[in-house]
Amino acid sequence: MELTLVVALIAMLAGITAPTITSMYSQQRVDSGVDTVRAAWARAKAAAVKEGRPYRFAVVMGKGNYRVAPDQDSSWTNTGGNDTSRSAHDPGIAQQDALPPGVVFLGPGGAAPTSTDTVLPADKVSPEQYQTVAVFQPDGTAREDVEITFSFKGARPKVVRLRAMTGVVIVKPQGAH
Repeated sequence: MELTLVVALIAMLAGITAPTITSMYSQQRVDSGVDTVRAAWARAKAAAVKEGRPYRFAVVMGKGNYRVAPDQDSSWTNTGGNDTSRSAHDPGIAQQDALPPGVVFLGPGGAAPTSTDTVLPADKVSPEQYQTVAVFQPDGTAREDVEITFSFKGARPKVVRLRAMTGVVIVKPQGAH
């Protein structure tokens, strides 16, 4: 009888804590995606200042893919893989990466992902799929204020705002003022 009570108590506690642990895991994925983009923005801004030319940050909406490269057409016609080499023919440093699996960029009215298959293979992303989110200027500012939403199934979406003139980044849960 005592053993049955102990097993029942353990099962009850597991049932109570499982949703909390799942929710924490989901929210951690969104937070990791936000940190990834903030780091990419910092690299783009630093490259723009160092090289004296604008750098673009673009994403594939509804997926987790993103790319950073100089804001010139020649940097966006061939988007396969990372290119960190520097040569006479190289238009600048380019980085192509993705958010953690399951985390996606949402556009206006976008729905949360329904699966963790949210990253396209780097060689399968065409230049037309990228949508420009931010352009960092050589003076350390951005062209315009930016707002982007991150989502993961089972987690509350987060909104990241970039102030163009100051470069300040604010992270808030979606719907918070």
